[in-house]
Amino acid sequence: MASPPFKDFLRPDYLGAFGLLEEPRGILLVLNRRVIGGRPEVVWDLPGGGVEPKETLEEALKREMREETTLDVRVREMLFVAEGERIRGGVRTGVWRSFFFRIERERGEIDISNEKDLVDYRFVPRGEIVPLLTAPYHRGFVLWLASGGELRHAFDRWID
Repeated sequence: MASPPFKDFLRPDYLGAFGLLEEPRGILLVLNRRVIGGRPEVVWDLPGGGVEPKETLEEALKREMREETTLDVRVREMLFVAEGERIRGGVRTGVWRSFFFRIERERGEIDISNEKDLVDYRFVPRGEIVPLLTAPYHRGFVLWLASGGELRHAFDRWID
């Protein structure tokens, strides 16, 4: 288990819901503390996170948005699914499935001060976003962006 304030992004089996909030200034990204390859890292991500037991994807995304940003959002449409396997020492240690949705702000202003794993946030123009996506689990989102939004499913391997 990672030491606070950094958290390991992937449990052995991970189900996640993430939101693409695009406003005139760009796409909302949050700067997260993570453990990647056993090392603490700070990476830009779309807001969202893990789905809890007995929670739908939409409920999870709305909860995560409130927790991370204090925003109330409307979930508009599912954009794509990224799934994959995590390999350590040549052995599969887990799989992930992350569902990505287009969302819109219903009300609120962004405040990340109550979320200990967040360092910052910003709206990034679509054309400037890819260089910020440096974590291994971003590959599906990068492929979706490169496809012009046509890709519906991406499979990947994260090898530590």
